[in-house]
Amino acid sequence: MQHVRTRSTSSAAHAIRELALSFPQTYEDAPWGFPVFKVGANKLFAMLIEDGDRLELTVKLTQEERQIVELLPWVRSASHIGRYGWVTATVTDVETLAAALEWLRESYWLKAPAAVREAAFEDA
Repeated sequence: MQHVRTRSTSSAAHAIRELALSFPQTYEDAPWGFPVFKVGANKLFAMLIEDGDRLELTVKLTQEERQIVELLPWVRSASHIGRYGWVTATVTDVETLAAALEWLRESYWLKAPAAVREAAFEDA
């Protein structure tokens, strides 16, 4: 599968970071040396790995969503935490970025406190 890059890796990472931090009660941390996004009382909802031209976003999805997205060639079960419902998407172009941003919203919704979780889809 050949990808046409329409955004640089850093601008895609910026878009992911910007959306993640736009949700209520979110913050960025780096306990393992790369950015992770948390909500509320230390609830992880996304991990972002940028390594040269490679950009990966790891998020938690529902079982139903995982069964669908894991059929995509650029998505895999996340290392170490895949058994808990996490997947890793390799972001390579506009389409994969759009999907990753949507899954970021879902992951936030799954991990956020009930009082703020609807914010994930307010501006979608």
